[in-house]
This record gives sequence, structure tokens and C-alpha cells, in this order.
Amino acid sequence: MRKINYLWYQFWRHTIVGNGLKIFYKKMQLTGREDLPKNKPLLFVPNHQNSFMDAFLVTTNLKQVMYFLTRAKAFNPPIMGWFLRSLNMLPVYRVRDGLSSVQKNNAIFDLCYDYLKNQESVLVFAEANHNLKRRIRPLSKGFTRIAFGAEEKYDWDLDIQIVPVGVNYSSHREGRNHVHIKFGECIPVSKFKEAYIADENEASMQMKDEVSDAMKKLVCHVEDLDEYSVHKILWEELEADNTTITDPDISNARIQKTDAHITPELIEEAKELDKLADKHKVSLKDVAIGKQISAKDVVLSPLYIFSFLNNIIPYQPIKYLISNVIKDRAFDASIKYISGLFLLPIFYGIVAAVLAIVGVDSAFIYGYLVLSVFTAPFFTRAKELFTKNSAQQIEKSKPAVYQEIKSQLEAFKKLRQTILNE
Repeated sequence: MRKINYLWYQFWRHTIVGNGLKIFYKKMQLTGREDLPKNKPLLFVPNHQNSFMDAFLVTTNLKQVMYFLTRAKAFNPPIMGWFLRSLNMLPVYRVRDGLSSVQKNNAIFDLCYDYLKNQESVLVFAEANHNLKRRIRPLSKGFTRIAFGAEEKYDWDLDIQIVPVGVNYSSHREGRNHVHIKFGECIPVSKFKEAYIADENEASMQMKDEVSDAMKKLVCHVEDLDEYSVHKILWEELEADNTTITDPDISNARIQKTDAHITPELIEEAKELDKLADKHKVSLKDVAIGKQISAKDVVLSPLYIFSFLNNIIPYQPIKYLISNVIKDRAFDASIKYISGLFLLPIFYGIVAAVLAIVGVDSAFIYGYLVLSVFTAPFFTRAKELFTKNSAQQIEKSKPAVYQEIKSQLEAFKKLRQTILNE
């Protein structure tokens, strides 16, 4: 990587995106990063639940120069393609893009081989697409092709290490939450050399299975998709401490204990409750937990009020995008983060300019700018405090539905407590 490109890349990676994430999230916990090997090519394979946020969180918390594959559609128009490539993103094509486009992947994979030879790192989302469900989906073989292709091209001298990664969110769609990024134990590609020489497809399957099993230990993983609604209600919607679900050791132990209690009737009840909540656009957590106000909220209330009034206007286009334009909820956090990263400074600058034009003292303007930046992270909590949540809205507009949901949740609360007491 040329020096000027390196400086540009690091400026965006750490100064802009990295520092922005520190504001957007309340806490980022890293586990296993210190055990990553040095002076070896690393192929990172994270889970993919939360759109762009997954890539941002992994790449900004590592020192290695990172290249990562991104679906080709994101590289249009050309100016966007130039910008993404300048940040080490590489387009990967799918069958739906056309056969000629898929053939372009050969050139992209060749680039990855060379990056790995230079002991740089490559990141691949092996699940191929994102999904908010807390589970590892079947892995595609793209990352195995890169791993084996690079080793084969350079006579198995690279010693590439595959790093499974788990990105765990206390809440996918909101900011000011807890994120736990867990790096697993490295898996050497050389481990599959003999199998690859004997049968490439079999070696690819073995690699996928081992990496998948490793990833399942790094995230909250529900194996049986049919049972997902049960676990979601028990261990996410009824959980008052959101950070608990970001610890895969705790959440997976709970899931395992729940298996003995799951029946076809319970699965059906959970699915129906989910459907009822979706139909009326109400959060089960809002109903189960309610709006909690702490002493800290009372003390900080003046700052919350300022943040709410100061940011409610620039938040409106973000809200519009989420509510009316982008239907995939996995993009919610990405839109809030990226839009906020640029919209809020622009808005603060406009307000400061208006104040300067009308003759407000410069000391006051500087004070406004400092206070705006300082209180920007408070906006998420301010919205929670000063607006009605979904449960409060439906309790007033449809009390019968609210009571039905609350009554059904009580049965799940009892089951949850039974499991926790075992």
C-alpha cells in the first residue's frame, strides 16, 4: 500500500470511523485480540448480523491493514466505487449479478492472495448476507477458496491463519449500547493441506464445518431456527440487563438449558406472540421491561433536554430514511451511525454560522459547539425519556391488545425464572 493511500485509509479507519464508533456505542468490549499472531497473514471470518456495523467494528479495533470483500452493488455509482476501494473494500460479485460479473471474482481473489502473501489481513463475511437473528447461518465457500488459493499459489509457505470472530450486540438497531467483539482461536489453513490435495471439495467442507463450529462459540447461537422465537423472548425481550446477551458463554448456556423445556406448543405460542407484536408494531421488551428512570437520569436531565432539542431536527431525515425508505431493519444502526457522523456536524456548523451572523458573542458560539459535541451521545437516551415508547402508545390506543401481550409475556417470565433457578 502506497504511503499516501495508507495515510488516507488510516485517517478514515481510526480518526473518522473509529472515533465515531466510540461515540455511537456506549461500550465496546474486546476479547481475544491480544492472542492474535503477529507477522502472519490473517483471514478474519466474522458473523454478519448488522450490515456495515460488523465490518466497521472489526476493522477499527485492529492494527493490521485490512481488506474486506463487499457486495459489488455498493460500488455504484463510480465515485462511490472509488471511495470504497480507497478504504480497502473489494467488490465481490454474485450469480444474480450475471455470469460475466461473477468471473470478475477471479481477479479479486488474486488480489487477496497477494495481500495475504504480504502478511496483510483479509476479512470475509462467510455467511454471505446479513440477518439480525442471533445465530450462525450456513457458511459459503468463498473464504475457503481464498485460503486454499493463496496457499496453493505460494506453495503452502504462507501459514495463513483463519480467525473466527463473533460480534455481539446488546441491541442491533440502536446506538449507545454494548458491543462485544470476540476473537476466537486461530485455525491454520495448513491443517487441511492433506485433505485439500486429496479432495478439494471435501477439504472445503471440513474447513467450513470447523470455522462454523468455532463461530458458534463466539456468539449467542440458536441452532434450531424453529425454536428461535422462544429463545428470543426468554433471553432477549425479557432481559433487563442488555449486556448479558453479548456474553456468548452465558447466553449459550441458557439456550442449552432451555432445550429440555421446549415443546411444539411453546414454539407455537412464541411465534404467535411475535406475530402479534409485529402486527401492532410494539416491542415486547417495551412491554416487559417498561421505561426505567434512574437517579442518573434525573441528575443529567438538563443535558438530556439540551441534547433532545438540539438534535431533534437533524434526526428527522434519519428517521425518515429508516421509516419510509430502507425496509431492511439490519440497516437501521448503519444509517443512524453514518448519517449522524456527517449530518450532526453540518447542522451544528449551520447553527453556529447563524448565531455568528446575528451577532452572538464568539465565546457563546464556541460553548454551543462544545456542548453539542459533548451531549450528542445523550440523544438516544433523551428520546427514550421524552417520547412515548411502543408499549405506552399501544396501551393508550389499543388497551386490549396491550393486556393480551402482557398476559402472554407473564407465562414466559415464569418459564424464564424456572430455567434460571435450575
